[in-house]
Amino acid sequence: MTSQRVDRQTFLSFLVRSELVSPRQLDELLPKLPESNRGRVLARALVELGVLTRFQAERILAGRTAGFHLGQYRILDQVGKGGMGRVYKAEHLTMGRIVALKVLAPDLTQSERARELFRREVQAAARLVHPNIVTAYDANHIDDRFFLVLEFVDGPNLDQLIRTQGPLSIGLACDYIRQVAAGLQGAHLLNMVHRDIKPANILVQRRGLQPDQPGLVKISDFGLARLHTPGSEDANDPAGGGTILTRDNSVMGTPDFLSPEQARSLHKLDIRSDIYSLGCTFYFLLTGQVPFPGGNALDKMIRHTTEAPLPVERYRADVPASVVAICEKMLAKNPEKRYATPADVVAALEPFAVSGQIPWAPPPSSGTIPVDARETPVPFDGSDSEMPVYADSDGEMSALSPTLSNDRTPTTKLPSRVIRKRGRRRKWLWRILAGAAVFAATALVTGLAMHWFRQPPLP
Repeated sequence: MTSQRVDRQTFLSFLVRSELVSPRQLDELLPKLPESNRGRVLARALVELGVLTRFQAERILAGRTAGFHLGQYRILDQVGKGGMGRVYKAEHLTMGRIVALKVLAPDLTQSERARELFRREVQAAARLVHPNIVTAYDANHIDDRFFLVLEFVDGPNLDQLIRTQGPLSIGLACDYIRQVAAGLQGAHLLNMVHRDIKPANILVQRRGLQPDQPGLVKISDFGLARLHTPGSEDANDPAGGGTILTRDNSVMGTPDFLSPEQARSLHKLDIRSDIYSLGCTFYFLLTGQVPFPGGNALDKMIRHTTEAPLPVERYRADVPASVVAICEKMLAKNPEKRYATPADVVAALEPFAVSGQIPWAPPPSSGTIPVDARETPVPFDGSDSEMPVYADSDGEMSALSPTLSNDRTPTTKLPSRVIRKRGRRRKWLWRILAGAAVFAATALVTGLAMHWFRQPPLP
């Protein structure tokens, strides 16, 4: 669906109805706006003035005047979506704090039991206070909209980072995994297991205001974590000491980063399952590849249980043997052969970890609304005039950033030996083509000469 042309008066009436600008504020803004009769021109001017975000302007142009507020929060942008719901960048109206609102899909909280599980989950998340874990500020519901208020991390997740920039340097990869392990150790001390550690659930933020300062890594989406008490699987304690129940044969997690034991049972897990998933993430940061690319979810689960991934050295030769050994120990099939705690992973990576600036080239600024005589269509997600919308089922959602498809093989820089091999192949191909051309030309000249000498002499 594309947007229709919106004139000046219609756009301004939509703007006031959205309650993003009061009538008094609009009177003050009018002298600053161009005298165009096109709503899109006005929208662009308001974005450039900082009055609207592009997200808000596009929806007003599409006639969507409701859904820009949720309680005390003004919706600024949508930053993630999936089967669990949507995540928005928002501003607290009183405090001015920028936060992430994780609004759950209504079908996840329809029953009273589901709502009770939601309350348990947010109570568990509230206990997590660690610099390497996204902070949960609040949880609430308005009518049938249940939402979490989370710390907003203005940076890429590791999935985006690697797919855009390629594998990390050795020191930076070790530093990022070390930071994640430190966060998991904090959760481990509270008997919590994340159960969905993957690059898309690990966010990178600058430590300070200076762009050259090293990145601070934060674990997001503890919404899949379960309060885990050792021995809670007792049949006499079906609630598991606060554990959220699921079907015995259900599997929760992401196939590319799923531990072998998690593929068998969701409940019989401890922190070593997260260490395996973190090992898969480490492998991804070093190579740009998931441990078992290709195949469907079942194929991946079987391979996690029965196969070893291709050696890291097959993708790059500069990784020290000691670092490879750490990754391989994290990826051991038997939990007993992995590191016992995340703190052990931190200690192992400490000698190799090198903090550094985020190797991230942000996408071009999206702060302007295109103005074109053809009236460029506004992206529209097919929802009605109310927002947020929850009609998605495209996989789990990271807390602050959209998650790419788990089965998508990332585009990475090829090893130099592969590039050299391709170069040699091209040279041989040109030689063969040149030889064929010379042969064809020689045959043609020879044929013409023979034909000429066979002709009878002229009278």
